[in-house]
Amino acid sequence: MFFTRSSRLLRKRLFLVEKLKDADTVGLVVGSVGVDKHREAVKRMRELCKAAGKKIYVISVGKINVPKLSNFSTDIDVFVLLSCPFGVVLDSSDYFRPVVSFFEAEIALNPSKTWAADFGWSAEFAAFLEDKIETEVPEDDVGDFSLISGKVRVVTKEDEKEGDGPRSIAIYNPGYCNDRTWKGLDDGITASEDSTTVTEGRSGIAQGYSGK
Repeated sequence: MFFTRSSRLLRKRLFLVEKLKDADTVGLVVGSVGVDKHREAVKRMRELCKAAGKKIYVISVGKINVPKLSNFSTDIDVFVLLSCPFGVVLDSSDYFRPVVSFFEAEIALNPSKTWAADFGWSAEFAAFLEDKIETEVPEDDVGDFSLISGKVRVVTKEDEKEGDGPRSIAIYNPGYCNDRTWKGLDDGITASEDSTTVTEGRSGIAQGYSGK
């Protein structure tokens, strides 16, 4: 029973690694800025995405939940959660997009890394922040088959060009939320409606307000 459950969980994690390999846009979700070495981790994830030819958005939403990440699900293919070991999401079936750990992102995006079940799984990202990131592309195109779509993933030297190509990184976009349907409280009030006049209220304590 335990072996069957472990095998099912392992297959799910490997599936999420493949989803990240296939993704074009990655959302790095910073669960807490209080996590030790989170700045170094954000920098490393930007470098990993750049090396893999993927766009990245860095998102800070505090404690994550389904509604929060759903706001970005139309633009993000896979979320990478940067959190303490206790904040790792092992079951992301309720989310509209896959949510992977930093360790799984390292395996998916770093060509110098390989992983098998007997190598172990880590929820502590600080252990590999100093590891080498393979960035050199051989003269010949390097490709591998996606285990999900069956298509060939190819990274060529042309991807290294600056600009709006596959390697460009969008970290902040001022107009990102302009087309969102909900921006805060009282969203239904239009500019033509009269605002509520601010008046001075009562003062005192509950036993005797002024004016009584």
